[in-house]
Amino acid sequence: MTNEHNINLQALKEAHKKVTLPHNLAPPTVSYSTYGHLLILGSEDMIRLAAAQLEQMASVTLLVTEAVSNCSDKHLSDALNSANKLPIYKAKIDSVKGFLGQFQVTIKQDHQIENFAKISQNRVHFDLILNLGKESLFVSELSPTGYFHVGSNNSRLASVLSELPQYIGEFEKPRYFQINNDICAHSNRGQTGCTRCLEVCPADAISSSSKGLIDINPHLCHGAGGCATACPTGAISYALPQPVRMHNYIQQLLSAYKDNGGQNPVILFHDQEQGLHLLQQCSDSLPSNVIPIQLEEASAAGQETWFSCLASGALQVQLLITQELPTQVNNLLKKEVTISQEILQGLGYRANQIELISTPPNKAATEHNKDVTRIKPIGLINSINKRDTFFAAFDHLVKQAATPINDHLALPAGSPFGQVAINNTSCTLCMSCVAVCPTQSLTDGGEKPALNFREQNCVQCGLCEAACPEEAISLIPRLTTTDQRNTSIEIHSEAAFECISCSKPFAPKSTIDKMLDKLSGHPYFQGPAINRLKMCEDCRVNDIFTDLSTHPEKQLEL
Repeated sequence: MTNEHNINLQALKEAHKKVTLPHNLAPPTVSYSTYGHLLILGSEDMIRLAAAQLEQMASVTLLVTEAVSNCSDKHLSDALNSANKLPIYKAKIDSVKGFLGQFQVTIKQDHQIENFAKISQNRVHFDLILNLGKESLFVSELSPTGYFHVGSNNSRLASVLSELPQYIGEFEKPRYFQINNDICAHSNRGQTGCTRCLEVCPADAISSSSKGLIDINPHLCHGAGGCATACPTGAISYALPQPVRMHNYIQQLLSAYKDNGGQNPVILFHDQEQGLHLLQQCSDSLPSNVIPIQLEEASAAGQETWFSCLASGALQVQLLITQELPTQVNNLLKKEVTISQEILQGLGYRANQIELISTPPNKAATEHNKDVTRIKPIGLINSINKRDTFFAAFDHLVKQAATPINDHLALPAGSPFGQVAINNTSCTLCMSCVAVCPTQSLTDGGEKPALNFREQNCVQCGLCEAACPEEAISLIPRLTTTDQRNTSIEIHSEAAFECISCSKPFAPKSTIDKMLDKLSGHPYFQGPAINRLKMCEDCRVNDIFTDLSTHPEKQLEL
Protein backbone atom coordinates (compact mmCIF):
# COMPACT_ATOMS: atom_id res chain seq x y z
CA MET A 1 0.00 0.00 0.00
CA THR A 2 2.86 2.39 0.90
CA ASN A 3 4.53 1.76 -2.46
CA GLU A 4 1.26 2.34 -4.34
CA HIS A 5 0.67 5.48 -2.27
CA ASN A 6 4.03 6.95 -3.25
CA ILE A 7 3.63 5.98 -6.90
CA ASN A 8 0.22 7.69 -7.05
CA LEU A 9 1.53 10.88 -5.46
CA GLN A 10 4.47 11.03 -7.86
CA ALA A 11 2.21 10.25 -10.84
CA LEU A 12 -0.12 13.12 -9.94
CA LYS A 13 2.81 15.47 -9.45
CA GLU A 14 4.17 14.60 -12.89
CA ALA A 15 0.71 14.87 -14.46
CA HIS A 16 0.28 18.43 -13.11
CA LYS A 17 3.64 19.36 -14.64
CA LYS A 18 2.49 18.24 -18.09
CA VAL A 19 -1.14 19.42 -18.03
CA THR A 20 -2.14 22.98 -17.13
CA LEU A 21 -5.52 23.95 -15.70
CA PRO A 22 -7.36 26.00 -18.35
CA HIS A 23 -8.04 29.64 -17.57
CA ASN A 24 -9.89 32.29 -19.52
CA LEU A 25 -7.19 34.88 -20.27
CA ALA A 26 -9.74 37.67 -20.75
CA PRO A 27 -13.13 36.47 -19.51
CA PRO A 28 -16.20 38.67 -20.10
CA THR A 29 -16.98 40.82 -17.08
CA VAL A 30 -19.90 42.64 -15.48
CA SER A 31 -19.36 46.16 -14.13
CA TYR A 32 -20.76 47.96 -11.08
CA SER A 33 -20.40 51.66 -10.28
CA THR A 34 -21.16 53.04 -6.80
CA TYR A 35 -20.66 56.37 -5.03
CA GLY A 36 -21.53 55.29 -1.50
CA HIS A 37 -25.15 56.42 -1.14
CA LEU A 38 -26.40 54.09 1.59
CA LEU A 39 -29.90 53.27 2.85
CA ILE A 40 -30.15 51.88 6.38
CA LEU A 41 -33.47 50.49 7.56
CA GLY A 42 -34.76 48.81 10.70
CA SER A 43 -35.57 50.05 14.21
CA GLU A 44 -34.71 53.71 14.90
CA ASP A 45 -32.26 52.93 17.69
CA MET A 46 -30.25 50.44 15.64
CA ILE A 47 -30.13 52.47 12.41
CA ARG A 48 -28.96 55.60 14.30
CA LEU A 49 -26.16 53.69 16.05
CA ALA A 50 -25.05 52.14 12.75
CA ALA A 51 -25.14 55.43 10.86
CA ALA A 52 -22.85 57.04 13.44
CA GLN A 53 -20.10 54.62 12.38
CA LEU A 54 -20.41 55.30 8.66
CA GLU A 55 -19.29 58.87 8.19
CA GLN A 56 -17.14 57.81 5.20
CA MET A 57 -20.23 57.17 3.06
CA ALA A 58 -21.34 59.74 0.47
CA SER A 59 -24.76 59.87 2.12
CA VAL A 60 -26.73 57.87 4.65
CA THR A 61 -30.52 57.68 4.56
CA LEU A 62 -32.39 56.32 7.60
CA LEU A 63 -35.73 54.57 7.23
CA VAL A 64 -37.62 53.29 10.28
CA THR A 65 -39.49 50.09 9.51
CA GLU A 66 -39.72 48.47 12.97
CA ALA A 67 -40.29 49.34 16.62
CA VAL A 68 -37.41 50.16 18.94
CA SER A 69 -35.41 47.01 19.71
CA ASN A 70 -34.02 47.95 23.14
CA CYS A 71 -35.87 50.19 25.58
CA SER A 72 -33.15 50.60 28.23
CA ASP A 73 -32.51 54.24 29.12
CA LYS A 74 -28.80 54.16 28.34
CA HIS A 75 -29.31 52.44 24.99
CA LEU A 76 -32.02 54.89 23.93
CA SER A 77 -29.92 57.85 25.08
CA ASP A 78 -26.93 56.63 23.05
CA ALA A 79 -29.13 56.05 20.04
CA LEU A 80 -30.79 59.50 20.17
CA ASN A 81 -27.39 61.16 20.43
CA SER A 82 -26.12 59.23 17.40
CA ALA A 83 -26.55 60.57 13.86
CA ASN A 84 -28.89 63.19 15.26
CA LYS A 85 -28.33 65.50 12.30
CA LEU A 86 -29.74 62.96 9.84
CA PRO A 87 -33.44 63.12 9.04
CA ILE A 88 -35.51 60.10 10.03
CA TYR A 89 -38.11 58.72 7.63
CA LYS A 90 -40.93 56.37 8.55
CA ALA A 91 -42.76 54.50 5.80
CA LYS A 92 -43.87 51.09 4.64
CA ILE A 93 -41.69 49.60 1.91
CA ASP A 94 -43.58 48.57 -1.21
CA SER A 95 -40.77 46.99 -3.23
CA VAL A 96 -37.00 46.72 -3.51
CA LYS A 97 -35.14 45.61 -6.61
CA GLY A 98 -31.75 46.06 -8.18
CA PHE A 99 -28.13 45.47 -7.24
CA LEU A 100 -24.93 47.24 -6.19
CA GLY A 101 -25.16 50.83 -7.44
CA GLN A 102 -28.70 50.43 -8.75
CA PHE A 103 -31.14 49.73 -5.89
CA GLN A 104 -34.64 51.05 -6.50
CA VAL A 105 -36.80 51.33 -3.37
CA THR A 106 -40.46 52.30 -3.45
CA ILE A 107 -42.61 53.17 -0.43
CA LYS A 108 -46.29 53.68 0.19
CA GLN A 109 -47.06 57.29 1.05
CA ASP A 110 -50.54 58.86 1.15
CA HIS A 111 -51.92 55.84 -0.68
CA GLN A 112 -49.41 56.32 -3.50
CA ILE A 113 -46.25 54.49 -4.52
CA GLU A 114 -43.20 56.77 -4.42
CA ASN A 115 -39.51 56.42 -5.28
CA PHE A 116 -37.87 56.72 -1.86
CA ALA A 117 -34.45 57.76 -3.21
CA LYS A 118 -36.13 60.62 -5.05
CA ILE A 119 -37.92 61.79 -1.90
CA SER A 120 -34.97 61.49 0.46
CA GLN A 121 -31.93 62.22 -1.73
CA ASN A 122 -33.33 63.58 -4.99
CA ARG A 123 -31.65 60.61 -6.65
CA VAL A 124 -32.99 57.80 -8.80
CA HIS A 125 -31.55 54.99 -6.68
CA PHE A 126 -29.40 53.95 -3.71
CA ASP A 127 -25.99 52.35 -4.14
CA LEU A 128 -26.09 50.12 -1.03
CA ILE A 129 -28.65 48.82 1.45
CA LEU A 130 -28.02 47.81 5.07
CA ASN A 131 -31.05 46.03 6.50
CA LEU A 132 -31.07 45.79 10.30
CA GLY A 133 -34.67 44.55 10.36
CA LYS A 134 -35.85 41.05 11.13
CA GLU A 135 -37.07 40.14 7.64
CA SER A 136 -35.05 40.20 4.44
CA LEU A 137 -36.21 42.43 1.61
CA PHE A 138 -35.45 39.67 -0.90
CA VAL A 139 -36.98 36.20 -1.02
CA SER A 140 -34.11 34.71 -3.03
CA GLU A 141 -31.59 32.55 -1.19
CA LEU A 142 -28.67 34.59 -2.55
CA SER A 143 -29.28 38.33 -2.19
CA PRO A 144 -27.97 40.88 -4.72
CA THR A 145 -24.45 42.24 -4.38
CA GLY A 146 -24.53 45.41 -2.30
CA TYR A 147 -27.41 44.30 -0.05
CA PHE A 148 -26.55 43.38 3.53
CA HIS A 149 -29.11 41.83 5.88
CA VAL A 150 -27.72 41.65 9.39
CA GLY A 151 -30.84 41.33 11.56
CA SER A 152 -29.92 40.84 15.21
CA ASN A 153 -26.48 39.36 14.54
CA ASN A 154 -24.23 41.89 16.31
CA SER A 155 -20.97 40.19 15.36
CA ARG A 156 -22.03 40.22 11.71
CA LEU A 157 -22.97 43.91 12.03
CA ALA A 158 -19.47 44.93 13.10
CA SER A 159 -18.00 43.14 10.08
CA VAL A 160 -20.46 44.71 7.64
CA LEU A 161 -19.90 48.23 9.03
CA SER A 162 -16.19 47.86 8.33
CA GLU A 163 -16.86 46.47 4.82
CA LEU A 164 -19.36 49.05 3.57
CA PRO A 165 -16.88 51.89 2.84
CA GLN A 166 -15.00 49.48 0.61
CA TYR A 167 -18.02 49.32 -1.71
CA ILE A 168 -17.35 52.75 -3.20
CA GLY A 169 -15.91 52.93 -6.70
CA GLU A 170 -15.84 50.80 -9.85
CA PHE A 171 -16.04 47.02 -9.57
CA GLU A 172 -16.01 44.06 -11.94
CA LYS A 173 -16.88 40.40 -11.64
CA PRO A 174 -16.86 37.58 -14.21
CA ARG A 175 -19.85 36.98 -16.45
CA TYR A 176 -20.27 33.40 -15.32
CA PHE A 177 -22.51 32.06 -18.06
CA GLN A 178 -23.13 31.92 -21.78
CA ILE A 179 -26.63 31.50 -23.20
CA ASN A 180 -27.78 30.37 -26.64
CA ASN A 181 -31.53 30.89 -26.94
CA ASP A 182 -31.53 29.18 -30.35
CA ILE A 183 -31.32 25.76 -28.65
CA CYS A 184 -33.32 26.65 -25.52
CA ALA A 185 -36.31 24.39 -24.80
CA HIS A 186 -38.13 26.86 -22.55
CA SER A 187 -40.93 28.01 -24.88
CA ASN A 188 -42.14 28.10 -28.45
CA ARG A 189 -45.26 29.49 -30.14
CA GLY A 190 -46.83 30.53 -26.87
CA GLN A 191 -46.27 27.17 -25.17
CA THR A 192 -44.08 26.71 -22.10
CA GLY A 193 -41.79 23.72 -21.86
CA CYS A 194 -38.57 23.38 -19.85
CA THR A 195 -38.30 25.50 -16.68
CA ARG A 196 -35.33 23.75 -15.06
CA CYS A 197 -33.06 26.81 -14.91
CA LEU A 198 -35.84 29.00 -13.50
CA GLU A 199 -36.46 26.50 -10.72
CA VAL A 200 -32.86 26.17 -9.53
CA CYS A 201 -31.48 29.72 -9.58
CA PRO A 202 -30.92 30.73 -5.93
CA ALA A 203 -30.49 34.41 -6.84
CA ASP A 204 -33.66 34.91 -8.92
CA ALA A 205 -31.35 36.08 -11.70
CA ILE A 206 -33.20 34.08 -14.38
CA SER A 207 -36.55 35.10 -15.82
CA SER A 208 -38.78 34.41 -18.80
CA SER A 209 -39.19 37.49 -20.99
CA SER A 210 -42.41 38.65 -22.62
CA LYS A 211 -41.16 36.98 -25.80
CA GLY A 212 -40.80 33.64 -24.02
CA LEU A 213 -36.99 33.77 -24.00
CA ILE A 214 -34.83 32.92 -21.02
CA ASP A 215 -33.09 36.03 -19.72
CA ILE A 216 -30.25 36.01 -17.19
CA ASN A 217 -29.41 39.21 -15.31
CA PRO A 218 -25.60 39.11 -15.02
CA HIS A 219 -25.61 41.68 -12.20
CA LEU A 220 -27.77 39.41 -10.02
CA CYS A 221 -26.01 36.16 -10.97
CA HIS A 222 -23.70 34.74 -8.28
CA GLY A 223 -22.28 32.03 -10.53
CA ALA A 224 -23.77 29.15 -8.54
CA GLY A 225 -23.78 27.08 -11.74
CA GLY A 226 -27.03 25.20 -11.17
CA CYS A 227 -28.60 26.61 -14.33
CA ALA A 228 -25.86 25.16 -16.54
CA THR A 229 -26.09 21.78 -14.82
CA ALA A 230 -29.89 21.73 -15.08
CA CYS A 231 -30.09 22.88 -18.71
CA PRO A 232 -30.79 19.76 -20.82
CA THR A 233 -29.74 21.20 -24.18
CA GLY A 234 -26.64 23.15 -23.20
CA ALA A 235 -28.34 26.47 -24.02
CA ILE A 236 -26.85 27.75 -20.75
CA SER A 237 -23.21 26.89 -20.24
CA TYR A 238 -20.72 27.84 -17.57
CA ALA A 239 -17.96 30.05 -18.92
CA LEU A 240 -15.18 29.67 -16.33
CA PRO A 241 -13.64 27.82 -18.06
CA GLN A 242 -15.53 26.69 -21.13
CA PRO A 243 -16.81 23.10 -20.69
CA VAL A 244 -14.88 21.60 -23.62
CA ARG A 245 -11.61 23.02 -22.23
CA MET A 246 -12.34 21.60 -18.79
CA HIS A 247 -13.21 18.18 -20.26
CA ASN A 248 -9.99 18.14 -22.27
CA TYR A 249 -7.98 19.14 -19.21
CA ILE A 250 -9.42 16.33 -17.08
CA GLN A 251 -8.95 13.75 -19.82
CA GLN A 252 -5.34 14.79 -20.39
CA LEU A 253 -4.66 14.86 -16.64
CA LEU A 254 -6.03 11.33 -16.20
CA SER A 255 -3.98 10.11 -19.16
CA ALA A 256 -0.77 11.68 -17.81
CA TYR A 257 -1.50 10.29 -14.34
CA LYS A 258 -1.80 6.75 -15.69
CA ASP A 259 1.21 7.14 -18.01
CA ASN A 260 3.29 7.87 -14.93
CA GLY A 261 2.11 4.76 -13.10
CA GLY A 262 -0.84 6.22 -11.19
CA GLN A 263 -3.59 3.75 -10.29
CA ASN A 264 -7.33 3.89 -9.51
CA PRO A 265 -7.82 7.67 -9.99
CA VAL A 266 -10.73 9.35 -8.21
CA ILE A 267 -11.81 12.77 -9.49
CA LEU A 268 -12.89 15.09 -6.65
CA PHE A 269 -14.71 18.28 -7.72
CA HIS A 270 -14.73 21.15 -5.23
CA ASP A 271 -15.39 24.89 -5.21
CA GLN A 272 -12.67 27.52 -4.96
CA GLU A 273 -13.65 28.82 -1.52
CA GLN A 274 -14.96 26.62 1.28
CA GLY A 275 -14.28 23.38 -0.59
CA LEU A 276 -10.70 24.43 -1.25
CA HIS A 277 -10.32 25.43 2.40
CA LEU A 278 -11.51 22.01 3.57
CA LEU A 279 -9.07 20.23 1.28
CA GLN A 280 -6.19 22.41 2.40
CA GLN A 281 -6.95 21.56 6.02
CA CYS A 282 -6.73 17.81 5.35
CA SER A 283 -4.26 17.69 2.47
CA ASP A 284 -1.97 15.28 4.33
CA SER A 285 -4.78 12.79 4.93
CA LEU A 286 -6.22 12.63 1.39
CA PRO A 287 -5.92 9.22 -0.31
CA SER A 288 -3.09 9.29 -2.81
CA ASN A 289 -5.36 8.39 -5.74
CA VAL A 290 -7.67 11.39 -5.27
CA ILE A 291 -7.27 14.06 -7.96
CA PRO A 292 -8.87 17.35 -6.80
CA ILE A 293 -10.41 19.50 -9.56
CA GLN A 294 -11.20 23.07 -8.57
CA LEU A 295 -14.25 24.75 -10.08
CA GLU A 296 -15.72 28.19 -9.55
CA GLU A 297 -18.59 26.28 -7.92
CA ALA A 298 -18.95 22.51 -7.46
CA SER A 299 -22.25 22.64 -9.35
CA ALA A 300 -20.57 24.04 -12.47
CA ALA A 301 -19.90 20.46 -13.61
CA GLY A 302 -22.86 18.33 -14.65
CA GLN A 303 -23.65 14.83 -15.90
CA GLU A 304 -21.72 15.19 -19.14
CA THR A 305 -18.59 16.03 -17.14
CA TRP A 306 -19.07 13.25 -14.59
CA PHE A 307 -19.62 10.58 -17.23
CA SER A 308 -16.74 11.78 -19.38
CA CYS A 309 -14.49 11.40 -16.31
CA LEU A 310 -15.58 7.77 -15.87
CA ALA A 311 -15.24 7.07 -19.58
CA SER A 312 -11.73 8.53 -19.43
CA GLY A 313 -10.63 6.03 -16.79
CA ALA A 314 -11.59 7.59 -13.47
CA LEU A 315 -12.61 4.95 -10.96
CA GLN A 316 -15.00 7.31 -9.23
CA VAL A 317 -16.30 10.91 -9.36
CA GLN A 318 -16.95 12.72 -6.09
CA LEU A 319 -18.57 16.11 -5.57
CA LEU A 320 -17.62 17.88 -2.35
CA ILE A 321 -20.72 19.68 -1.08
CA THR A 322 -20.23 22.43 1.50
CA GLN A 323 -22.57 24.34 3.78
CA GLU A 324 -22.20 27.40 1.58
CA LEU A 325 -23.95 25.68 -1.32
CA PRO A 326 -27.47 27.15 -1.80
CA THR A 327 -30.32 24.78 -0.95
CA GLN A 328 -31.81 24.90 -4.46
CA VAL A 329 -28.49 23.98 -6.04
CA ASN A 330 -27.90 21.29 -3.43
CA ASN A 331 -31.28 19.75 -4.25
CA LEU A 332 -30.48 19.90 -7.95
CA LEU A 333 -27.19 18.06 -7.49
CA LYS A 334 -28.89 15.38 -5.40
CA LYS A 335 -31.43 14.89 -8.19
CA GLU A 336 -28.79 14.82 -10.95
CA VAL A 337 -26.61 12.40 -9.00
CA THR A 338 -29.62 10.14 -8.34
CA ILE A 339 -30.36 10.00 -12.08
CA SER A 340 -26.69 9.31 -12.81
CA GLN A 341 -26.58 6.51 -10.26
CA GLU A 342 -29.69 4.93 -11.81
CA ILE A 343 -27.90 4.97 -15.16
CA LEU A 344 -24.73 3.45 -13.72
CA GLN A 345 -26.63 0.67 -11.97
CA GLY A 346 -28.56 -0.05 -15.17
CA LEU A 347 -25.23 -0.54 -16.92
CA GLY A 348 -23.94 -2.86 -14.21
CA TYR A 349 -21.62 -0.37 -12.54
CA ARG A 350 -21.65 0.66 -8.90
CA ALA A 351 -23.97 3.53 -8.00
CA ASN A 352 -21.36 5.28 -5.87
CA GLN A 353 -18.99 5.70 -8.78
CA ILE A 354 -20.68 9.11 -8.89
CA GLU A 355 -21.49 10.44 -5.43
CA LEU A 356 -21.91 13.51 -3.26
CA ILE A 357 -19.68 13.83 -0.20
CA SER A 358 -19.83 16.41 2.60
CA THR A 359 -16.34 15.79 4.01
CA PRO A 360 -13.11 15.11 2.12
CA PRO A 361 -12.05 11.43 1.95
CA ASN A 362 -9.11 10.36 4.11
CA LYS A 363 -6.43 7.70 4.05
CA ALA A 364 -8.62 5.41 6.09
CA ALA A 365 -10.71 5.09 2.95
CA THR A 366 -9.61 2.31 0.62
CA GLU A 367 -7.39 3.64 -2.14
CA HIS A 368 -8.42 0.94 -4.55
CA ASN A 369 -11.60 -0.99 -5.23
CA LYS A 370 -11.27 -4.53 -6.44
CA ASP A 371 -14.93 -4.93 -7.40
CA VAL A 372 -15.17 -1.89 -9.68
CA THR A 373 -15.19 -2.43 -13.43
CA ARG A 374 -12.06 -0.92 -14.95
CA ILE A 375 -12.76 1.29 -17.94
CA LYS A 376 -10.50 1.39 -20.96
CA PRO A 377 -10.16 5.17 -21.47
CA ILE A 378 -12.01 6.75 -24.36
CA GLY A 379 -10.21 9.04 -26.79
CA LEU A 380 -10.33 12.82 -26.43
CA ILE A 381 -13.90 14.16 -26.54
CA ASN A 382 -13.81 17.52 -28.34
CA SER A 383 -17.53 18.14 -28.75
CA ILE A 384 -18.83 21.54 -27.66
CA ASN A 385 -22.36 20.13 -27.48
CA LYS A 386 -23.41 19.08 -23.98
CA ARG A 387 -25.50 16.09 -25.02
CA ASP A 388 -22.99 14.87 -27.59
CA THR A 389 -20.37 14.84 -24.84
CA PHE A 390 -22.65 12.89 -22.52
CA PHE A 391 -23.65 10.32 -25.13
CA ALA A 392 -20.07 9.79 -26.30
CA ALA A 393 -19.14 8.93 -22.70
CA PHE A 394 -22.34 6.93 -22.10
CA ASP A 395 -21.91 4.79 -25.23
CA HIS A 396 -18.33 4.07 -24.19
CA LEU A 397 -19.54 2.87 -20.79
CA VAL A 398 -22.15 0.70 -22.51
CA LYS A 399 -19.43 -0.98 -24.58
CA GLN A 400 -17.24 -1.49 -21.51
CA ALA A 401 -20.02 -2.95 -19.36
CA ALA A 402 -19.08 -6.30 -17.86
CA THR A 403 -22.62 -7.72 -17.78
CA PRO A 404 -25.47 -7.83 -20.32
CA ILE A 405 -27.68 -4.75 -20.15
CA ASN A 406 -31.25 -3.99 -21.19
CA ASP A 407 -32.09 -2.04 -24.32
CA HIS A 408 -33.78 0.63 -22.20
CA LEU A 409 -33.02 1.99 -18.74
CA ALA A 410 -35.98 3.34 -16.77
CA LEU A 411 -35.24 6.74 -15.23
CA PRO A 412 -36.89 8.91 -12.57
CA ALA A 413 -39.45 11.55 -13.55
CA GLY A 414 -37.85 14.82 -14.59
CA SER A 415 -34.91 13.18 -16.33
CA PRO A 416 -33.66 14.96 -19.47
CA PHE A 417 -33.71 11.71 -21.47
CA GLY A 418 -36.73 9.81 -22.69
CA GLN A 419 -39.35 8.83 -25.20
CA VAL A 420 -42.42 10.54 -26.63
CA ALA A 421 -45.42 8.20 -26.62
CA ILE A 422 -48.32 8.78 -28.99
CA ASN A 423 -51.97 7.78 -28.56
CA ASN A 424 -52.58 6.63 -32.12
CA THR A 425 -56.34 6.76 -31.64
CA SER A 426 -56.34 10.46 -30.72
CA CYS A 427 -53.47 11.77 -32.86
CA THR A 428 -54.55 13.47 -36.10
CA LEU A 429 -51.00 14.18 -37.30
CA CYS A 430 -51.63 17.91 -37.17
CA MET A 431 -47.88 18.40 -36.55
CA SER A 432 -48.33 20.94 -33.75
CA CYS A 433 -45.74 18.95 -31.81
CA VAL A 434 -43.25 19.15 -34.68
CA ALA A 435 -43.73 22.92 -34.90
CA VAL A 436 -42.69 23.49 -31.28
CA CYS A 437 -40.00 20.83 -30.83
CA PRO A 438 -36.77 22.78 -30.11
CA THR A 439 -34.35 19.92 -30.81
CA GLN A 440 -35.93 18.38 -33.93
CA SER A 441 -36.55 15.24 -31.98
CA LEU A 442 -39.98 15.15 -33.61
CA THR A 443 -40.17 15.52 -37.40
CA ASP A 444 -42.85 15.00 -40.02
CA GLY A 445 -42.87 12.29 -42.66
CA GLY A 446 -42.49 14.59 -45.64
CA GLU A 447 -44.95 13.53 -48.32
CA LYS A 448 -46.24 10.77 -46.07
CA PRO A 449 -48.63 11.54 -43.18
CA ALA A 450 -46.32 10.33 -40.42
CA LEU A 451 -44.59 11.41 -37.23
CA ASN A 452 -40.95 10.48 -36.68
CA PHE A 453 -39.00 10.53 -33.42
CA ARG A 454 -35.26 10.56 -32.58
CA GLU A 455 -34.82 9.74 -28.89
CA GLN A 456 -31.27 11.04 -28.55
CA ASN A 457 -32.47 14.57 -29.32
CA CYS A 458 -35.36 14.53 -26.85
CA VAL A 459 -34.81 16.52 -23.64
CA GLN A 460 -38.28 15.82 -22.21
CA CYS A 461 -39.08 19.56 -22.16
CA GLY A 462 -42.82 18.93 -22.52
CA LEU A 463 -43.43 21.47 -25.30
CA CYS A 464 -44.92 18.81 -27.58
CA GLU A 465 -47.20 17.60 -24.79
CA ALA A 466 -48.38 21.16 -24.10
CA ALA A 467 -48.96 21.97 -27.76
CA CYS A 468 -50.93 18.84 -28.71
CA PRO A 469 -54.60 19.85 -29.18
CA GLU A 470 -55.73 16.23 -28.84
CA GLU A 471 -53.74 15.53 -25.64
CA ALA A 472 -52.32 12.53 -27.47
CA ILE A 473 -48.73 12.89 -26.25
CA SER A 474 -47.12 11.65 -23.05
CA LEU A 475 -43.48 11.60 -21.94
CA ILE A 476 -41.65 8.50 -20.74
CA PRO A 477 -38.30 9.09 -18.99
CA ARG A 478 -35.83 6.44 -20.07
CA LEU A 479 -32.45 5.98 -21.75
CA THR A 480 -31.98 3.65 -24.69
CA THR A 481 -28.65 1.84 -24.72
CA THR A 482 -28.67 0.76 -28.40
CA ASP A 483 -28.07 2.57 -31.70
CA GLN A 484 -31.83 2.93 -32.04
CA ARG A 485 -31.58 5.94 -29.73
CA ASN A 486 -29.93 7.99 -32.47
CA THR A 487 -32.14 6.70 -35.27
CA SER A 488 -35.26 8.47 -36.47
CA ILE A 489 -38.14 6.02 -36.22
CA GLU A 490 -41.76 6.30 -37.28
CA ILE A 491 -44.02 6.40 -34.21
CA HIS A 492 -47.33 7.11 -35.95
CA SER A 493 -48.64 7.18 -39.49
CA GLU A 494 -51.84 6.72 -41.39
CA ALA A 495 -53.18 6.64 -44.91
CA ALA A 496 -53.38 9.97 -46.71
CA PHE A 497 -56.76 11.34 -47.76
CA GLU A 498 -56.94 11.60 -51.55
CA CYS A 499 -58.47 14.67 -53.18
CA ILE A 500 -61.91 13.79 -54.56
CA SER A 501 -61.18 15.90 -57.61
CA CYS A 502 -57.62 15.01 -58.68
CA SER A 503 -56.82 12.03 -56.39
CA LYS A 504 -53.75 13.81 -54.93
CA PRO A 505 -52.90 12.66 -51.38
CA PHE A 506 -52.86 15.91 -49.39
CA ALA A 507 -53.63 15.34 -45.67
CA PRO A 508 -54.03 12.63 -43.02
CA LYS A 509 -57.43 10.98 -43.23
CA SER A 510 -58.11 11.59 -39.53
CA THR A 511 -57.54 15.34 -40.00
CA ILE A 512 -60.06 15.53 -42.83
CA ASP A 513 -62.56 13.47 -40.85
CA LYS A 514 -62.20 15.85 -37.92
CA MET A 515 -62.67 18.91 -40.12
CA LEU A 516 -65.81 17.41 -41.67
CA ASP A 517 -67.20 16.74 -38.22
CA LYS A 518 -66.43 20.19 -36.81
CA LEU A 519 -67.34 22.30 -39.86
CA SER A 520 -70.41 20.45 -41.15
CA GLY A 521 -72.66 23.01 -39.46
CA HIS A 522 -70.78 26.08 -40.69
CA PRO A 523 -72.77 28.22 -43.20
CA TYR A 524 -69.82 28.36 -45.63
CA PHE A 525 -69.80 24.57 -45.92
CA GLN A 526 -73.43 23.75 -46.54
CA GLY A 527 -74.58 21.56 -49.38
CA PRO A 528 -71.99 20.75 -52.07
CA ALA A 529 -69.55 23.23 -50.46
CA ILE A 530 -68.70 20.65 -47.81
CA ASN A 531 -66.87 18.74 -50.52
CA ARG A 532 -64.23 21.49 -50.64
CA LEU A 533 -62.86 20.10 -47.39
CA LYS A 534 -62.20 16.89 -49.27
CA MET A 535 -60.14 18.68 -51.95
CA CYS A 536 -56.46 19.58 -52.09
CA GLU A 537 -55.51 23.26 -51.93
CA ASP A 538 -55.43 23.70 -55.72
CA CYS A 539 -58.73 22.01 -56.45
CA ARG A 540 -60.40 23.84 -53.57
CA VAL A 541 -59.45 27.24 -55.06
CA ASN A 542 -60.58 26.16 -58.55
CA ASP A 543 -63.92 24.99 -57.19
CA ILE A 544 -64.52 28.30 -55.42
CA PHE A 545 -63.79 30.40 -58.52
CA THR A 546 -65.88 28.09 -60.73
CA ASP A 547 -68.80 28.47 -58.35
CA LEU A 548 -68.43 32.28 -58.26
CA SER A 549 -68.34 32.42 -62.07
CA THR A 550 -71.50 30.35 -62.31
CA HIS A 551 -73.25 32.23 -59.49
CA PRO A 552 -71.94 35.86 -59.47
CA GLU A 553 -74.39 36.84 -56.74
CA LYS A 554 -72.38 34.76 -54.26
CA GLN A 555 -69.62 37.40 -54.43
CA LEU A 556 -71.82 39.53 -52.21
CA GLU A 557 -71.50 36.89 -49.51
CA LEU A 558 -67.70 37.16 -49.36
